[in-house]
Amino acid sequence: MPHNTGNFFINVPLGLVGLALVARFIPGDRAADPKPLDWPGFFLTSLGLALLLYGLERIAHPEDGALPAVLLVAAGIVIGWLAVRHLRRAPHPLLDLSAFRVQTFAISTLAAGTIFRVAINATPFLLALLFQVGFGLSPVDAGLMILAYFLGNLGMKTVTTPTLRRFGFRTVMVVNGLIASASIMACAAISPETPQALVVALMLIAGLTRSMQFTALNTLAFADIDAAQRSSAATLSSMLQQMSMLFGVAVAAAILNLSQIVRHRPALDLVDFRIAFLVIGAIGLAAALRFLVLPPGAGAEVSGHTSRT
Repeated sequence: MPHNTGNFFINVPLGLVGLALVARFIPGDRAADPKPLDWPGFFLTSLGLALLLYGLERIAHPEDGALPAVLLVAAGIVIGWLAVRHLRRAPHPLLDLSAFRVQTFAISTLAAGTIFRVAINATPFLLALLFQVGFGLSPVDAGLMILAYFLGNLGMKTVTTPTLRRFGFRTVMVVNGLIASASIMACAAISPETPQALVVALMLIAGLTRSMQFTALNTLAFADIDAAQRSSAATLSSMLQQMSMLFGVAVAAAILNLSQIVRHRPALDLVDFRIAFLVIGAIGLAAALRFLVLPPGAGAEVSGHTSRT
């Protein structure tokens, strides 16, 4: 049986269990006066996102040519603009964009948050290619190396809450963001001759800081969102997270391809990956510094942090 088919058979019962748990434990809050579905908003938003995301996905496949990807992305942006224009004017919009007026939500999702997620989401893609193409490792060996990266994700979960309580969102997101970005840039220095223990240690640090930043971003996003905005805010946050995943892969692929073209190389080599890691790390650094606009007490009600004066 193909591995992908087996994955589907595993996911189906897990999904059913998840549905049962939701039905059992999540309260079914219904609005007393439900609003009509915003069909024009639904159509424009769906079409714009579909074109934009598919166009971004095409960027990672340069063998198909650049023109289709550019046209798809351009069409997605135009229709997305029309969707935003409609959502701002509709009496009952599909998505309530007023959530972006909340500073903590806007910073952690639309502004610095999305930019930082682009850098973080590009990293696993680059690492997988680096270990297989740059180092010549087999997919299994490359997967074992990346495993340390995701073990770091799990290892940070137990200390995230006390860290946010002690230092607050702004300090954690700036300092941790700088460390995470530096760890991405440090990947440009590794080579097949680098001791494996050093590579694993770097993967752990990158994974630990990635987990901390993701948790902080996702928590801060809803710290100041009221109940009336929660549904639309959750949809907007989820949509932007999915877009940042594709942006990350697309940007990383574009940097690799551009580096290869500029250097007139027939295939990717270590130099291309080093350039990509440095550029992606620089993007993360810029986003991390952007979190400085947050007030010291941002999200204090959620984190329990008390600012010192």
